[in-house]
Amino acid sequence: MKLHVQGRHLADEQGKLFFYTADTAWELFHKLSVEEAHRFIDDRARKGFNVIQAVAVAELDGLHTPAVANGSVPFSNLDTLTPNEEYFEHVRAVISYANQKGVFIALVPMWGSYFVPNPEWGGKVQTIFDAQKAYTFVKYLAKKVRDLDVIWILGGDRPYLDESAKAVVTGMARAEREICGHDQLLTSHTQGGRSIWDMLGKEGFLDFITWQTGHMGQCYPSWRSITLDYERQELPVLDAEPCYESHPIMNEHQFTRRDAASRFTDFNVRRSSWWSVFSGGAGITYGCYAIWQMRNPQDETREIPESAASSYAGDNIPYWYDCLDFPGAFQICRLRRFMEALPHPLDVIPDQSLILSDNPTGEGHLAAITNKQHEFIAVYVPCQSHLCIDLSIFEGAGFTIKWFDPRYGIMNFLSKNSSETKFLNLTSPLDGQDYVLYLTKN
Repeated sequence: MKLHVQGRHLADEQGKLFFYTADTAWELFHKLSVEEAHRFIDDRARKGFNVIQAVAVAELDGLHTPAVANGSVPFSNLDTLTPNEEYFEHVRAVISYANQKGVFIALVPMWGSYFVPNPEWGGKVQTIFDAQKAYTFVKYLAKKVRDLDVIWILGGDRPYLDESAKAVVTGMARAEREICGHDQLLTSHTQGGRSIWDMLGKEGFLDFITWQTGHMGQCYPSWRSITLDYERQELPVLDAEPCYESHPIMNEHQFTRRDAASRFTDFNVRRSSWWSVFSGGAGITYGCYAIWQMRNPQDETREIPESAASSYAGDNIPYWYDCLDFPGAFQICRLRRFMEALPHPLDVIPDQSLILSDNPTGEGHLAAITNKQHEFIAVYVPCQSHLCIDLSIFEGAGFTIKWFDPRYGIMNFLSKNSSETKFLNLTSPLDGQDYVLYLTKN
């Protein structure tokens, strides 16, 4: 299936909204057997994910530790970077299986540590790619997967501060376009707290913009990030890495643990995700701490080179297969179903002017959307709040009031044919949890 950009959204071949709903499985090709990869893909497809983000040359010693599936490594020679056909046939087979289940693979050719060194994370990984080698490798990889349902994500969690690093990314983009044209969407993965627009936007090859609002602090204002790029450029924008469920909460100023025990819950993930989407996001990505790294029993005795994961050595972290049913994995797909069910979903726009009451910029921040036809108003309310909503866009028509519970996917009915014409004044449900106010014009 081919995807394309339609205004601020992504759409499929039939012109229907493609609400990018991804899970983060960076080590999918590297650390899972074929049977395990199928089990994971089956589970994510069943829950409602339509994208899985994975890395071909993986972060966690992907050059030297053979793939679990077939015992192969990506390159038979690290000086010439000669691809190992057996390894990349496995990559292709996993992507093909995901496509059969209706899931795109958002494919990262190689993690950013292989072309941008990062001494802060140990400096143990070889930087083996320059611009020419990256171009040659991605051209090979693109030929391998050009007939599959792939979205390209270049780079991986590293800054592109100098020209040599940017040249690697632009070389990869040039290779992909030469082989695949515009049949497969292309973007790039960014470092935490930075927009890829600032890092690469002027190159002009990005189909959509990504942020990594990430893991810094318990209440990162993800709505600010998406709003910034929504207002200053014309492409779709989405949060490709909000906080991961069960990931340690990091300090706001540096990537070190905030304390010895606190971790992001499904609420933290949910709030960040709804904030992002209701600020103009064209999709959202879920992540779980054990699943991104596909943690398994063998990891108990294995050193993890240059990774944030090495900072938490000694923690009793569950294995990936014990985390498949964490609550956030269900809730992120309820967000997708909510967005797809909206009237004229390709015309949905953020509109914070609909909120007439005071709107905090901290934990209680409200975010509102409508569509160009003004058929509905939806407001994400992260905690019990008093709201005043501008109804003028309904032009005096009656409307229905509902509260959507994003934890359980339940739409709670309040009233029909409400008669207010200027503004609606009400308080969110008394249990103190997050809700979505949903008003529909009659």
